Amino acid sequence: MLSNRKVTKLLSGMINNNETGVLATVVSVQGSAYKREGAKMVIEASGDYYGMISGGCLESDVASSAEYVYRTGKSIVKKYELDEDLVWGLGLGCPGTVEILLEPIDTTSLWRRLADSYANDEAIVVCKILKSDDADAQVLLVTETGMYGSWQDEYLQENVVTIAKQKLRQQIDHSESIHLQTKDGKDETIFFDVHLPAPKLCIFGAGHDAVPLAKVGTMLGYETTIVDPRPAYNTKERFPTAKSLVAGPQQVTVDSQTYIVIMNHHLERDMESLAFSLKSDAVYVGVLGPRSRSNRLLIRLKDDGIIFSTEQLKKMFTPIGLDIGADTPEEISVSIMAEITAFRSDHAGGFLKNRPYIHKKSQMAVENL
Repeated sequence: MLSNRKVTKLLSGMINNNETGVLATVVSVQGSAYKREGAKMVIEASGDYYGMISGGCLESDVASSAEYVYRTGKSIVKKYELDEDLVWGLGLGCPGTVEILLEPIDTTSLWRRLADSYANDEAIVVCKILKSDDADAQVLLVTETGMYGSWQDEYLQENVVTIAKQKLRQQIDHSESIHLQTKDGKDETIFFDVHLPAPKLCIFGAGHDAVPLAKVGTMLGYETTIVDPRPAYNTKERFPTAKSLVAGPQQVTVDSQTYIVIMNHHLERDMESLAFSLKSDAVYVGVLGPRSRSNRLLIRLKDDGIIFSTEQLKKMFTPIGLDIGADTPEEISVSIMAEITAFRSDHAGGFLKNRPYIHKKSQMAVENL
């Protein structure tokens, strides 16, 4: 997550500074691979490159191929078929087929609009027709507020925009190539390159067990907020990676990309935090401690006249975390963030042993976590 965000920030700066280069993007993966669709790499005019599109086995060759794209101004799609003997013999990567789009970095209005979105961490889907002869008309930018660019085939464009808007409502940047038909029945491959704002982790409680959780959350790319009214605990020295430190819920901005963990170890503050969190737009509300304690919190809130809907209660995860036998604060932090990661990606967690695919979704039912 962090690597790709650094690449998009670099790309944004290059576009705004009128710098030239080549953008390489993974557009299709069949089989196993270190990187999935949407992984990016920027190759500068000097040949220097930044970002990763594989486990290290493709970058140098892609950088060499970028010279042709840079010189001719033509986009290409390179296909790599990495059999198991080759990659393991080199000690690199995983077997599979990977397709990578290489395109010249431009400074047209569409690219500048893209640069602004990346710089502001705006939700955006870049829609590209792959292997199209009409390179000048193959890009659409779809945001929550509008669409930029246009295609001659209005039927195809309408379908593409519909899919892009669905992706804007998802929790993760699920980029992928999809085969669609044009108005006259021609098959086209459309790559949907999804960029969503960084997810937010809001931790209620600044106790000793919140310290490693904030650290792990930030490491995974979450903008972390610590909520605690105790100035001796809620300090920058204890939480150096947190984006913000606030005293109470009224100072927290919550949206559909917010994941909340309640760990105040204080009954009244836990009640206040839970009441705020379940009625907010947060998609996940985890409560530390046994289920019996969480049930008591709900009963006390009900006695105070605070009632939650069925949909609001579905957001509540208690006990929190995946069952990995966690005991120390550091292990518990891993358990919590593992559950949040599984929830975001619609996976059920558990061992990968004996599974035929690593990245296969399970259509997890959240109430069974």
